[in-house]
Amino acid sequence: MDSISVVNRVALGDIIRRSANRFPEKLALIEGEKQLTYRELDEETNRFANYLLESGLQKGETVATICGNSWQFIVAIFGIQKAGLIWVPINPGISTDEKLYILTEVKAKLLIGDEEFLKAKGAFQTICSDILIIGDSIKGPEYFEYSLRLGDKIEPDVNIQDRDIAQIMFTSGTTGRPKGVKISHLAVYIASLGNIIEMDVKRNDVGTAMMPIFHCAQHTLVTSFLHLGASVVVLRSFEPNVLLKTIKKEKITWMFALPMMYRLLLAHPSREKSDTESLRFCIYAMTPMDETTLRKAMKEFDAEFALATGQTEMYPLTVMFKPEDQLRKKGSYWGTSSIINDTAIMNENGELLSTGEIGEIVHRGPNVMSGYLNNPEETEKTRHHYWHQTGDLGYFDEDGLLVFVDRKKDIIKTGGENVASILVEQTLLDCEKVANAVVVGLPHERWGEAITAFIVLKSGEQMSKEEIISHCKERLGAFQTPKEIVFVDQLPTTTTGKILKHVLREKHEKLYVK
Repeated sequence: MDSISVVNRVALGDIIRRSANRFPEKLALIEGEKQLTYRELDEETNRFANYLLESGLQKGETVATICGNSWQFIVAIFGIQKAGLIWVPINPGISTDEKLYILTEVKAKLLIGDEEFLKAKGAFQTICSDILIIGDSIKGPEYFEYSLRLGDKIEPDVNIQDRDIAQIMFTSGTTGRPKGVKISHLAVYIASLGNIIEMDVKRNDVGTAMMPIFHCAQHTLVTSFLHLGASVVVLRSFEPNVLLKTIKKEKITWMFALPMMYRLLLAHPSREKSDTESLRFCIYAMTPMDETTLRKAMKEFDAEFALATGQTEMYPLTVMFKPEDQLRKKGSYWGTSSIINDTAIMNENGELLSTGEIGEIVHRGPNVMSGYLNNPEETEKTRHHYWHQTGDLGYFDEDGLLVFVDRKKDIIKTGGENVASILVEQTLLDCEKVANAVVVGLPHERWGEAITAFIVLKSGEQMSKEEIISHCKERLGAFQTPKEIVFVDQLPTTTTGKILKHVLREKHEKLYVK
């Protein structure tokens, strides 16, 4: 064993041991009536790590999960990583075919899943014969909780190095098969420390794990809280009334939610009687928050708000629109680069651009992925100019703040003009009666691509197509105004709230065909 690699060790499982050594009796995880101190969390993750190794798994092999949020899921993640194995989270909401594809790609040696997601476990056993089920009780050897009785509570001695792969997360994949993103122990470890600094996380904070933990955003925040020795309240889903009660009961101080969730919280009938005085810091992501909701949320929750961005390939946080800029700047601001990485704007020739010039957003830092699984060609495409290329377009304003323009593939080319879909979407969201909106370009004989808006109105509200188009014409140029308005009850989204524009494009591609 190389002494340098041991002395310079960076490993995600060490986070739990170190916090347990410092704060053994402090609460680490809270889920309903279930509570785990840092000592208990350390022991449980050790037991599971030992169970995995004693079952014959070897360092560097893969363990896949199909899990919703639970305290057991968090124990499983850190147990996998303490054993030097590679965690492969699979989104429970994708099709069985996609799940089987991922299991095959990573050559999973073990699959861990919730009972509700493994009802058709026979299909998975054709790919991965060893399966553990997370349930609410200990029922037998096939159950995760049973495994915690078998392993030793002393941490296993595994030589883990910083560039070892800790996890493989699959991108949602808007076209073709999803890509597996290889992420090192170092990338997640450093990202979690950057989050603590940038997002003002305190040791006495009580934070939420309400967004899916299988997603990079919530996972990195859970890791950050446990790294510092704060407490994490695990919620299995977002229910406004339950969350409002939980904020009061657990005295939650730090919350991560999507803009639409904040809107639903503010509009809930029990909101006025709910005690949310403990809240001090609120993060939102995935999409900008409209000014009306932001101002109301700041006032009613009396907390600081910030927008955080990142991506699976560039472990979050990467860029942050900070509290002091929230109302000072208007537009699709992403803010300033995280303390752990550089951010720049690049043209197609690999040249870095100046203030105000639009180009591709690129990053450098230890939180960049190690590469795509089994796909060196795609890996090279993202870094052939020696920066990580995101596929996002943006520019820096005169104050050095990053402004997001659009995804490269979401720029609408209409009548010889390029239109950023996000600009039109923000205009639509400024309309008081609109709950949600998305804009795509659809094939059109005259325009090439016609700007088409899909609108979800707020409950009980009515609005005509003509009224919405008039609202846009007052604020946008004629070429930026939607050619058609389509009212829908809901928009197709991922489990993390990301709107699936390709679904709308495919479903309505013949809208303008006569």
